[in-house]
Amino acid sequence: MRHCKIYSCIGFLIFILISGCASNSYNMIVGGDYNEDRNKTEYFVVPFGSVTIPGKWEKTDYNTASNQQFFKNDNGDSIAIAFGPCDKYEFNINNSCKGWDFVIAYYEWDSLYFVNKHGLNREVIEENRSNNYIIWRVYGDKHGSEFDVYMLIGENNCRVNNYSVQTSTKWPKEEKVSFLKGLYLQQD
Repeated sequence: MRHCKIYSCIGFLIFILISGCASNSYNMIVGGDYNEDRNKTEYFVVPFGSVTIPGKWEKTDYNTASNQQFFKNDNGDSIAIAFGPCDKYEFNINNSCKGWDFVIAYYEWDSLYFVNKHGLNREVIEENRSNNYIIWRVYGDKHGSEFDVYMLIGENNCRVNNYSVQTSTKWPKEEKVSFLKGLYLQQD
């Protein structure tokens, strides 16, 4: 009889542990800083991703809706970085899109928002199916100001990396694309 109670308690504890694992909430650790010896800025969101950004970048704003951390360097260049799970997007709540399918679905969802809501244009710059990323730009006139943002979205094992060059007065198109690819391809 005593063994039955012990097995029942163990079974109940296992049930509680398994139920807790099934939750869609995530505990995250966010951090990073400039490493002067390496002249690189490190940024991480555990368990979703990390990146090493060439040069010195200061954290500026954080967008809670998109989980984007914005950075600015001494030249006035501005970038944004976001990491997260692939099943937290409204188009993928059921986690049906993974890999390249997720990347294309994200591109359509995000770029069409800018086109439909703000009247901007979109252009695919590079697709890479083997590494599950796409680079595109959204551009045009937004409220009398020039808007020209280069973006990369990549997915691996339901971990989403989202990088963008928000403003850059001196970088030509090729440098923006190279910068975004460099951030993404260093990922494990």
